[in-house]
Amino acid sequence: MQFVFKKKAVEKERATRASFHVANLLAKKGKPFTDGELIKKCLNEVAKEMCPENVDLFSAITLSANTVARRVEHIERNIKSQLKDKASKFVCFSVALDESIDVSDTSQLLLFIRGINANFEITEELVSVHSMHGTTTGIDIFREVEKSVAEYNLEWKKLKCITTDGGRNMCGTKKGLVGQINKVIENSGGLKPLVLHCILHQQALCGKHLDLSSVLDLVISTVNYIRSHGLKHRQFHDFLEEMNAEFPDLPYYTSVRWLSYGKILARFFELRTEIEIFLNEKNHSQVLLKDSEWLWKLAFSADLTMHLNDFNLRIQGETSLICDLYSKVKAFRKKLILFESQLTRSCFTHFS
Repeated sequence: MQFVFKKKAVEKERATRASFHVANLLAKKGKPFTDGELIKKCLNEVAKEMCPENVDLFSAITLSANTVARRVEHIERNIKSQLKDKASKFVCFSVALDESIDVSDTSQLLLFIRGINANFEITEELVSVHSMHGTTTGIDIFREVEKSVAEYNLEWKKLKCITTDGGRNMCGTKKGLVGQINKVIENSGGLKPLVLHCILHQQALCGKHLDLSSVLDLVISTVNYIRSHGLKHRQFHDFLEEMNAEFPDLPYYTSVRWLSYGKILARFFELRTEIEIFLNEKNHSQVLLKDSEWLWKLAFSADLTMHLNDFNLRIQGETSLICDLYSKVKAFRKKLILFESQLTRSCFTHFS
């Protein structure tokens, strides 16, 4: 009898753990909690075919919307508790902030923290996302940051570096976020932290310095012509299938997404023949699509922006130190010098 009770307890614990795993995946992928019920039905159907003797085990997994919501809340509390414990042992820490507007025109403030303890163990985490519905002045941003610092029991005097997106409300030395933080740190007896401009943001700004208007204007207008109307878009999609094209569609250009430059130019170049035929059929022909010089500019721009995208991805990632980023920037600068040298000799090894 004791064995039966023990077996039931083990099965119940496993079902609970499985429920947590599914809830964790749904939260990470941004899926609605109601999908848990569909997942359970799928698991039951699979169990009936693969292991009918264990159907009851799968049926015991609770994945209702309310249960998944509770599981996610429990996971969130657990993660926050672990992070608070680690933060209490920080010898020093740095913060990185980014403020941008979402699709509902609401300002979202993201706060990342990287800290190190006495054993040189590094912790790097996104600790908060603040929705700012009113003004977004330096003082407003500071108040939100102050809440997070207090929540994780961090000491201002241990703050050694601030990385921002370079906005005036962030970098202002008086009314900006940096100025407000400096005042608090000075009052607590600490030293002013180092202030840096996010290297990813700088790289994106440098990429925008390239004058691609002669190429990008036509590409964007053509993509918008094809994709802005549902019927045309479906017809274009079907046309690409009939032509056995390498790609099934054209991506939208979004200026906020820094990597979209290279992707849209490269895809447009690969589908240039199909695009020209489709536009001619719609009596919307573009003369430049037959211009060899313009096509050469398109190809070069696509290759160059893809190199920039590759560099952008290389300097991303967790736990990267400034020495790592410096090495990657230095390597890319040498690569640009190599490109320039090769192009003067009509060598196109690194350009497709």
